[in-house]
Amino acid sequence: MARKPDTRTYTERKARRPLAACEACGSPYRRLRPTQRWCSQLCAGPNKPGAGPRGGLSPEARERQRLYWQEKNRRRRAAKRGGVSEPYTTAEIAARDRFICRLCGKRVAMKQVVPHPKAPTVDHIVPVSEGGDDTRANVQLAHFVCNSVKGARGSQQLALIG
Repeated sequence: MARKPDTRTYTERKARRPLAACEACGSPYRRLRPTQRWCSQLCAGPNKPGAGPRGGLSPEARERQRLYWQEKNRRRRAAKRGGVSEPYTTAEIAARDRFICRLCGKRVAMKQVVPHPKAPTVDHIVPVSEGGDDTRANVQLAHFVCNSVKGARGSQQLALIG
C-alpha cells in the first residue's frame, strides 16, 4: 500500500517536534533528532566528550594516527605492485643511517615535518613503481627536497641527471 505524501509545511512539521533544554546553556530548542543534546554548534563544541582544540585528539594520538596511515599506505602501494613489505618507521631508518641524507650527505632535521625541505622522508633505492620492495634493505633516509627531486628514478639514474 502506497504512503500518502506529507503535505504539511516545514513550519507545521517543526511545530510538532518536542521541546528540550540545551545541556550547555539551558535554553529551550526543538530537537531535530532524538539524540540531539545542544541547541547549536556553539554550545556543542566545547561540551562534546573528547573535544579539544583540534578535533578532540591529543598531539600524541594525532602522531600515532599519522604514522599508522603512513605505514598502511606504504604496504598497500607495495602490495599493489606485487612487492614485499615489512614494517619499519622513519625513526628506525634515521637511526640506522645516522640521521644523514643518503642522497646529499647532509644532516636531516628530524623535528621538521613535510613539506619543509629538510624534513625526513624514507626513499626507496629501487622505487616501488619499478618493482622494488618496501623493506629495510631497500630504503634510506632522505631530505624531503632530495627525495622529491629524485622522484621515481633509481640512484644510478639520478647520478646521470645531476
